[in-house]
Parts: sequence; structure tokens; C-alpha cells
Amino acid sequence: MSALKPQTLKEKLWAIVAASFLARVIMFFVLPNTPSSLAPDEGTYASLTKWIAESKPAADFPAFGEGLYLSGRSIIIPASALNRIGMNELDAVRLISSIYGILSLVLLTFFALKLLSKAEELTRFNARLVLLFFTIFAFLPSHFVWSTLGLREGPNEFWVLLSLTSVYAIFHLKTRFQPLVYLTLCASIVMCYSTRPQVGHVLGFGLLMYLITQIRKARSLVAITAVLAGIVLGSIGSSGNASVSVVEDPGVVIGMVDGVPSKHAGNQVAAASKIETPDCPLSEYSIIASAPSRVETYACIIWRAPYMTTTFLLRPFIVGDVTSTSSAFAAMENLIWLLAFGLIAFLIVKRRGIPRFNQLAPSMIFFSLYVVGAGAYEGNMGTAFRHKSLILWVVLALLLSLLWRNSQTSTPDSRNKPTESAV
Repeated sequence: MSALKPQTLKEKLWAIVAASFLARVIMFFVLPNTPSSLAPDEGTYASLTKWIAESKPAADFPAFGEGLYLSGRSIIIPASALNRIGMNELDAVRLISSIYGILSLVLLTFFALKLLSKAEELTRFNARLVLLFFTIFAFLPSHFVWSTLGLREGPNEFWVLLSLTSVYAIFHLKTRFQPLVYLTLCASIVMCYSTRPQVGHVLGFGLLMYLITQIRKARSLVAITAVLAGIVLGSIGSSGNASVSVVEDPGVVIGMVDGVPSKHAGNQVAAASKIETPDCPLSEYSIIASAPSRVETYACIIWRAPYMTTTFLLRPFIVGDVTSTSSAFAAMENLIWLLAFGLIAFLIVKRRGIPRFNQLAPSMIFFSLYVVGAGAYEGNMGTAFRHKSLILWVVLALLLSLLWRNSQTSTPDSRNKPTESAV
């Protein structure tokens, strides 16, 4: 099979980054000077940016109080700095969001090139896969839009990516800057809490699950310490409570799970595309009791998980779910997601497993916890569709691993050549 020099692939990947940067610059100037109808939340973040820039107490911010500031400082603080020097508050949050979006692409590009650097040459098939998936990541319409509007999707994705690539570097890459990698891991978890605390909990808990399986490796103990420090510092920062401790943090997670049904119901209010709540056989016991027990709550979350997770990943459908022009576009894009998940299922069965599973494990654990949690939490399809953009890169990485062709299977005379590294 024909091969492509890594230098050629490197140039093409950076060309994608440059094209994405140019598209974001254009997008920045063509967006209206009012909050987008696709994401009216950016108006709230813009208002909070101006509030903080004027040195007003975050606790006095109308309607949302200090909570929104504490859980969104990764975008609000830099945006407020721009507002102080004269930039309009809406432009400021959009610019910071877009910077985070391009940083995510730059991070993945450096990471991919690092993994591919050991290969003297790449098959054209594998190189085309890399280019295709990077193009999808950079320009899939919804993913591109959410990371250019003044929302938390851009920073949320960047800090999750940075934490998971740090874990990969700890266990699979040799570097002279290992202490810096542990520090980056801790800091990225803290920043994830300062972007969306719910995702911070999912990320921290998922990483601990993975690291426990690697406990026999000496470096895992240092990594666990870094993750625990990130969770504690992040919890303190997002709650504003300096008394939070390692012992108390599980209680925070339990409280968050306990509140999922009420949050789900609250997210359904005034939703044009409400996500229906399936009946739970155990909920009938709540008629007798004044409120459902914790066991009932957890059991019903598990009972509804298959439906809610599928809804989160694949809806709105073209038939039955379209209520507006934006939902029609979302339904059309969901055909790509449906194709991707169908192809993943087919390839896992065909290949009897997932190649490089241990390298992908932290990301897959995060993916699993996130989609189940978000599926239970979301109450309307519009917000769910937006939050789904966070796991696009995991889907693409899994597809790349499944479709990657090792050099041994590419040509008859390559059996003695080392297997190429996958991204």
C-alpha cells in the first residue's frame, strides 16, 4: 500500500488548524451584536462578564448569584479582562470561547503528531483517516458553532482534553518534564470545575476509576494524588466553601445524583423539544411515601438509562422530533452520529474488541459516565444536542482506532516491520 511521509501529513494538519482559525475570525465578525437565537445563554455570560468587569460582587448578580460565576470563571475572568480594556462584553465571551476552541484543535494536533512521529512513513489510508477526522472535529457545524459562540462548550472541551492527554502522556509517553505533566493534570481538573462542575466530578471520578486499575504502576500513585488534589481544589473553587475535603467530596457527588430527577424536570420547563420522562415501575412506591427513597431514585435512573442515553446521543430524529429550523439541522447532523455509532458497533463485533483499549480506556470511561449522566440530567433536546459536542473527539478517536490498518496487514512483505502507532 502506498505511503505518505509524516512531514506531508504534518503540513496538512496545520493547514486544517489555519483554516479553522480563519473561519473563526470570519465568524466573529459576521455574528450579530446581540445574543444568538441558537444559544441565548451567551447573553447571560456577557452580562456576568460586564458585572465582574465593573467590580460588582458576584453574589449580587441578578437571578443566578455567585454560583454561575464560580462555575464559569474559566471564561468569565479572561472575558472581563477584555471588557475592562474596552471590548464589548458579548464580543469578549465569544472571543475567549473561540480561543479555547482553536486551542483544543492545536492540542490534538500536537498530540497526534507526537504519536505519529515514531513512524517513518504512513499508509495513505491511515493518513487520510487522520485528516478526515481532524476535518470533522474542526468543522462539524454544531461543534464549530458552539465553540465560537459565548458559551462554556469551548473551555469545557479544552480542559477535559488536556486532562486526558496528560494521563496518556504519564503512562504511554516518555518525557523529561514528567513533574510538569502531573501539575498539568491537576490544574486541568481544577479548571474543568471552574467551567462546569458537573463535568469536573465526572472527569475526576472517571480518572480515579482508571488509575485504580493501574495501581501496580508506581506512577499511578502520583497520578492519583494529582487527581485527588484537582478534585478537592476544584470542589472548593466551584462551591466557594474552603471546608470541602476529600471525605466530604463524595457527599457532594451523592447530592448531585440525588438531585438529577428534579434537575431533569426543571430542564423540561418551557422547552420546545422536551425530553419525555419514561415511567419507572419503582416510582409507584412514591405514592405511599412522602418522597422517593434514595434507592428508588437510583433504581429509576438505572431503569431509564438506556432510553435517556440513546435520546441524548441520537435525538432529535428527522421524523417526529423536528419543531423548528434549528432542530431540523440538528436532526440532519444526527444522521452522522447515527452512522458513527453504527459503524463503531459493527467494527467492534468484526474485530472482536477494541484495539489499543488500554490507551483509550480513560477517555472511554469518561465517555460512558458522561453520556449516562447527561442523559439522565438533560430535559430538552436543544441543550442535550449542544452538550453532546463535548464527546465528539472520543467518538472520532474510537473510530480511528477501529479503522486503523497496521502495516503488517497492508503489504505482504511488511510482517517484520513494527506496527505503526495509532492516534
